[in-house]
Amino acid sequence: MALPYSAYKKKVQARLAKLTPGQLLFVGAWTADYLDRQYGPILDGDGFAREHEELQNAIAFLWHGVDDPAILTEGELKKQLRHVRNIDIDNLDLARPKDCGILKLMEAVESTLNYVKERKLEGILMTAWFPLEVLNAKKDEPYVMKETPPKYRLDDPFFSEELGAQLKLFAYLEGGKTVSSADKTIFR
Repeated sequence: MALPYSAYKKKVQARLAKLTPGQLLFVGAWTADYLDRQYGPILDGDGFAREHEELQNAIAFLWHGVDDPAILTEGELKKQLRHVRNIDIDNLDLARPKDCGILKLMEAVESTLNYVKERKLEGILMTAWFPLEVLNAKKDEPYVMKETPPKYRLDDPFFSEELGAQLKLFAYLEGGKTVSSADKTIFR
């Protein structure tokens, strides 16, 4: 059953809506970077080093954009999106946490790049959700092919570390704090 996206959205959407575009870009880069630290090395080990490098280049571009929004040109943005969208990794099974993490890493990078292009809050909201979606896969793993897993709630302690880190970051940003790429591991 998994933790429902609707419960997460209800809890954080209003908080994200208070943030500036630069702060939202930070949230997207912060999330993509975190997923890369967790799942990027798996890509290297599975023979997808070139694909991982493309993702890392896009994340670096996002961090440079956090520090200097002027570099977020339309041409460079299109180039980064093209590279990320051309990544093709077959046989990912979303029921396996490792595979789910890899897919959510790719989606987080693309979603954040799309946010830069379109400035739609939903892109960052989805990006922030992705680490919790990976946790859903971890929590559901024992139930795969055996039985239907229980429905999880946001107050489940299993999700508290990730949700807590996000809520701390959102409160920090709401307080008007200035952030840069040097803060990429803040609260994590």
